[in-house]
Amino acid sequence: MLFQDADFQKLLLLHSRDRRFQKLRQDVKELPEELARMEKKIAVEKESVELALAEWKGLESENNSLEKEILSMNESINRQRNKQLEVKKNEEYQALENEISNLLAKIEDRENEQIEILLKIDGARETAELAQGKITERVAEMEKQRDERAEQGEEKKTELLDLEKEIEQTRQEVEPSFLSSYDRVTTIVSRPPYMAPISDQKCSGCHLRVSNDVVSSALVEKKITQCDQCGRIVYIER
Repeated sequence: MLFQDADFQKLLLLHSRDRRFQKLRQDVKELPEELARMEKKIAVEKESVELALAEWKGLESENNSLEKEILSMNESINRQRNKQLEVKKNEEYQALENEISNLLAKIEDRENEQIEILLKIDGARETAELAQGKITERVAEMEKQRDERAEQGEEKKTELLDLEKEIEQTRQEVEPSFLSSYDRVTTIVSRPPYMAPISDQKCSGCHLRVSNDVVSSALVEKKITQCDQCGRIVYIER
């Protein structure tokens, strides 16, 4: 039986290494895009922290501005009241009183605004502190995963180079007619596996039923047998 043939076992070894090589090469090819996606997620998380802090600082700044404005208006009121002590005409006194009343109304409006802002500050502070805590921790974990993935990628690149040498060595050891048939199949079949065992009279590569002739050939012949459905090299494990 072909499966037990030493040359065929070498071909199976080549096939196994080829499949591993293709998988590694695909992983390495996809790595930059994967790392870019990870970087984007990290950037989004960091931005959420920055936005939370910016909102908190913005509200604090707005509150400080209101505080200064209220203080300025109170100082104006004190000046106007000092002027009232100096004026002699009633109309001048009343004019100053109107100005004081207007300033007091404005102060009341600003104080109401300040109360609303102070309430917002409490919420913004809580959100910012939460962001700095949990999100920063999550970012650190994501950065660790990114670095590990990048390191794995470098290891796979090295493994690819080593595997490429092993494949070349194995190809030199495979019986030439077997190697020729194998190479031809790799150009016909769109994706691995290029070799597949027969199970329950089905090719495990395409999962379709093979003919009795194919089964008989795989059992008896000591030559390459191909699936009459997909063209893969088929064999029976015994």
